[in-house]
Amino acid sequence: MLQAEIRTLQHKLLEMGGLAEQMLRQAVESVLTRDEALARIVIDTDDTIDEFENEIESLCIQLIALHQPVAFELRFLTMALKISRNIERLGDKSVAIAKRSIELLQHPPVKPFVDLPYAAQVIQTMVKDVLDAFVNRNAELALEIRERDAEVDEIYDRMHEELLTILGEHPQLIQPGISLLLLFRHLERVGDLAANISEEVYYLVKGDIIRHSDTDL
Repeated sequence: MLQAEIRTLQHKLLEMGGLAEQMLRQAVESVLTRDEALARIVIDTDDTIDEFENEIESLCIQLIALHQPVAFELRFLTMALKISRNIERLGDKSVAIAKRSIELLQHPPVKPFVDLPYAAQVIQTMVKDVLDAFVNRNAELALEIRERDAEVDEIYDRMHEELLTILGEHPQLIQPGISLLLLFRHLERVGDLAANISEEVYYLVKGDIIRHSDTDL
């Protein structure tokens, strides 16, 4: 009985993750194509992500109370709570990117999006791969995803410095530039959230906590 309910819970987590992945993809596309309608679709989807989190949290608490699970089942349920929270925050960041996209429509483009498509691709791949690691109980992939976050930080720093240079030379672009800086920060934060999920997947499979640890495992 518990195993069947855990499978149902996993399916809900994957549905939620897939929706968040779609929101991120649409939010970035709305920036690159200056598509306000697409940005508003992302914003309107946020309520559905919140409903998923509430449903998953209630189900986890119910299963813990009814079955008093131990070992792997208990790890799965506690991990599911944390993963759903991180996915919900990922959805929030996608909404924030979509809102910055709408703000940027009020101004001419600040700069060509040279690094943004690449940064988005790296981060979107992290989100996709961490969901795959969860489904396949792949601790090695989860650990590798966690390490990719350093690349995301480097890309963010590069975009940040480049944009500050542009704004220093063209102060009239300050307002849209601030929106773009915030957008970069939201995107970098998505990478952090994917790394957080990878740590929970590693814990699920191995039973080892690697949060705050930089040591090789």
